[in-house]
Amino acid sequence: MLRFVFSTVTVVALAQIALAHSDDLEVGYNPSTNQIVVEYDADLYPWLLPPSEEPALAGFALDDPGFVSIVEVEEPGAFEPLSPLANIQLRLLSASPAMKVWDPLGPGESGFQIEGSRFWTIGPRFFDTHPWWQIDTADPAYDPAAGPWSVTFQLIDSAGVHEPSEPVTLTFIPEPGALGLLAAAALVLRRRVS
Repeated sequence: MLRFVFSTVTVVALAQIALAHSDDLEVGYNPSTNQIVVEYDADLYPWLLPPSEEPALAGFALDDPGFVSIVEVEEPGAFEPLSPLANIQLRLLSASPAMKVWDPLGPGESGFQIEGSRFWTIGPRFFDTHPWWQIDTADPAYDPAAGPWSVTFQLIDSAGVHEPSEPVTLTFIPEPGALGLLAAAALVLRRRVS
């Protein structure tokens, strides 16, 4: 019996390790065009954001999906590891109202919102890093009926080794159960005000 339990735990642990980055955005480049390539599973979107557990991030927020540089050739001639001389940055091209992207430190003294000319430096290969994706319910532009919320970004190489990626658009929605809780809270507040 103990052997069965140990085997089951081992298989589950190995499966978790194998799936650890299956939902992240993989970053490499195409040698024939020298362009940065971002690959991800489009079936995972819109991405579900849970209620934020971070006090400084109102609404719904999560630090997944992240960005992971590939470490070995996945598709020869089409998707290979970045040059060691490259320095990857994220440039935010557009975002839905109340949709925000924060560097991994989040808001605060050392963290900043990625927008406009504020690029986020992901860094040289090999990286595994996660920004914060937030639907900000405290933002005056927030409208619960406006979803799904989207973010369009481009990865660039500040060292000039690789050409910028094609624009990538990701969509996000609050977790369904969280929307119900938000609606119930709004009803309670409305009754108290009346």
